[in-house]
Amino acid sequence: MTLPGSWRPTLRDLLACPSDHSQLDYCGDALVCAQGHRFEIEQGIPIFAKSPRVEAVPGNMAPCKPPAGDATFIDPFVNDWIVNTNGNLYWPVRGKLPRYPIPEWPFLPGQGQRLVDIGCGWGRWSASAAWAGYQPIGVDVHVDALVAAVRVSRQLEVQADFVCGDVDRLPFHSKSIDVIFSYSVLQHLERSTVLGFFTEASRVLRLGGTCLIQLPNRFGAANIWKQMRRGFRDAKSGTFEMRYWSKAEICRGFRDAGMATPRIRTDGFLSQNARASDVDLLSPAGKLVVLASEAGRRASEGLPFLTNVADSLWIESRKENAPGF
Repeated sequence: MTLPGSWRPTLRDLLACPSDHSQLDYCGDALVCAQGHRFEIEQGIPIFAKSPRVEAVPGNMAPCKPPAGDATFIDPFVNDWIVNTNGNLYWPVRGKLPRYPIPEWPFLPGQGQRLVDIGCGWGRWSASAAWAGYQPIGVDVHVDALVAAVRVSRQLEVQADFVCGDVDRLPFHSKSIDVIFSYSVLQHLERSTVLGFFTEASRVLRLGGTCLIQLPNRFGAANIWKQMRRGFRDAKSGTFEMRYWSKAEICRGFRDAGMATPRIRTDGFLSQNARASDVDLLSPAGKLVVLASEAGRRASEGLPFLTNVADSLWIESRKENAPGF
């Protein structure tokens, strides 16, 4: 398959029709499989999602003030969308980011493994993975975020590719990916969609490959309070409301998908996006949240039972040799 010059050979080898997993051929401004499924390419981004999201500015908040000073270095999309992508702790720096909040990679460094970043947004975790030694491919339904991710990657000299796709219909060949990664994304999706993602992760991962995701703990101390405030009802269908997961549900979902029983450990407390590397960007109250979260995470390393009440969980599962995958 001959692809546009901006796409790396890695992507050329991996892309497949998300409907039937067959080979794709580059035809004009689109990718086409042997069964006739056609996928357009927009602004250099292949569009595999059934309903791609086009939203240049966030409609859930007031317009962003024009940046000043050092913030002009930051891509306008990132400055405008930082709260939606990184969480409420980042309100103080919306429109005036002094730097890109690229998180520190929290796992072992890579050695050129192919990593798919699910719900990549403007590419913060894709950049983190690239700097840690992986070959990242970001996947998101938001076309404007993906175009921004391309711009940011070029600006930071990060080697990464980006495609528009659905989490439960990944556009990759079976057994072609080393690592599947997702942070602070899956909790906003329907449970059936997340279970479909587990199945897709199992399909595209090579034997021995790893799935690394973050999910909110149903029994987290702060999460219980948040659930109580909405009457312990589940999230409304079709919304981005938080879906909370129990460890038992997570384990069952992975096993049903043909994956190993996952290892679950603490990501943090009090928040779903508390990154210690971003303390300098936050308000005094935000700093306290992050520092408390980090203290709890470290304590849980020696006291594993604290994971039971952690608000944010890391889940790690490996692909096993299951029938049908």
